[in-house]
Amino acid sequence: MPSSFALAAVEGAAILIQAGLLAWIISAVVVDGVQLPALTLALTALLLAWMLRAGVVGLRSQLTAKASSLIRQQLRHDLFTTVARAGPLHAAHSGTGQITSGLIEQVDQLDPYYSRYLPQSAVALLVPVFILIAVFPTDWLSGLMLMITAPIIPAFMIIIGMGASQVSRQQQDALARLSGIFFDRLRGLDTLKRFGAERQESARIGELSEQFRVRTMRVLRVAFLSSAVLEFFAAVAIATLAIYIGLGLLGMIDFATAPSLTLFKGLFILLLAPEFFNPMRTLAQFWHDRAGALAAAGSLREQLAAKPARAEPETAVDRLPSAACTVAIRDLRLGFAGRREVLKGIDLDVAPGEKLLITGISGGGKTTLLGLMAGFAEPDQGSVRIDEQDLSRFSSAQLAQVRGYLGQHPLLLPASIADNIRLPDPKADDQQVMAAARRAGLGEFIEHLPDGMNTRIGQDAFGLSGGQARRIALARVLLRPYPLLLLDEPTASLDEVTANQVWQALENALAETPMTVICVSHSERARAWADRVVTLRDGTLEAGHHA
Repeated sequence: MPSSFALAAVEGAAILIQAGLLAWIISAVVVDGVQLPALTLALTALLLAWMLRAGVVGLRSQLTAKASSLIRQQLRHDLFTTVARAGPLHAAHSGTGQITSGLIEQVDQLDPYYSRYLPQSAVALLVPVFILIAVFPTDWLSGLMLMITAPIIPAFMIIIGMGASQVSRQQQDALARLSGIFFDRLRGLDTLKRFGAERQESARIGELSEQFRVRTMRVLRVAFLSSAVLEFFAAVAIATLAIYIGLGLLGMIDFATAPSLTLFKGLFILLLAPEFFNPMRTLAQFWHDRAGALAAAGSLREQLAAKPARAEPETAVDRLPSAACTVAIRDLRLGFAGRREVLKGIDLDVAPGEKLLITGISGGGKTTLLGLMAGFAEPDQGSVRIDEQDLSRFSSAQLAQVRGYLGQHPLLLPASIADNIRLPDPKADDQQVMAAARRAGLGEFIEHLPDGMNTRIGQDAFGLSGGQARRIALARVLLRPYPLLLLDEPTASLDEVTANQVWQALENALAETPMTVICVSHSERARAWADRVVTLRDGTLEAGHHA
């Protein structure tokens, strides 16, 4: 910002020099009859003043563009770091689409504010002051007319800006909702096709797109309205000043300083009049950029305020469980801002090697409970103990060794199958990776591929069936034994045959390497697989029964 004020001061000086030289040259030619050779020095100085002004404008554009890029780069880094530290539960609560929209569209919405509005604010503050200082000694009445009309433009900017800020915030909210819904529908496209709901969801997205279009047109309407109003008042002010100077030069008025006006003075003032209003008119054009940036900043501020999922302990545990462990939960409570309490005093004991199934209605908090056991968030109250040690005393690195986690939508990278499986342990060799693949029931599938484990898969598991993608994710968590294995809907959206293959692969893996398994699922096959079933209802666990 200091550089913007310095460049604005230089630009203001260049404008005065340029107007003064041009007025003097015209006056010298018209009034004094000076010939062109005698004006060589003045014309050279005028060219240099013009080049100085152009250079200042170009340099400011480069500096502000670079500053804006650095700011947005740092902001994206902070946002990504904040979201990553907030964990999967925050992502699930806020919506992946909304987070993605913030990282891309809303951060880019700040670019015009930093690259255009803020630098122009410095120009609009300094250049009119420079012009008033030059005009008042030349003709105090002209200076007074400029000073009286100057507040009109900022006043209308504020009035119109109040409405622009509101419609811009509505547009940003609509964009975030549309992004989230579109992302969720793409992710669940297989399920939509399975239930024949493509047309219904397509119509829904079309309706939301139309609402976004209407809100966008409202923003544009306000922007064009503000520009038209401000252009009108600026034109009226300049025309009034031109009439006064013209009548004064013609000797048709003789009050105030009109009789002392000369061609040089009149031209100097008339050349500066548009320059006086131009910075404010340009700032008014960028005013809607400010409104859009403020709306985007409000959403980004909410995301940056997300708390870390868990704090690193000052003193980590010195003993990690090496085999299937116990899990003990006492009075576990958690609520989200603006929502009722999701978990209300959960108590649960899981024996070593037990296969526990948690059921309940969708949206009842099962994934949240599993996320607390995984250490993805800290409860408002209560504790989770693994092998009689409080979960909060495990460092992130230790927790990664103790528990394996398979979510509803496991991430598969556009890389080879082997690279996707060895994500938890990049040092794992090909034999270990293939052993994990066989545990997950992928041995025969991989052997029939031309490149075997080195076969590359596309973005979001493109080229694989749902069951194949889910078993690759399962092989990832089975790459090494975990004392605790957490599964969130491991067979969601899979057909019955494929789902049975996944459950059988999991059963075979547990027979080879016993682990304590806690699973969330609605599947009837899961009930037959589990040792015990508990139901989460209204934020509390009902007494479990053995399957």
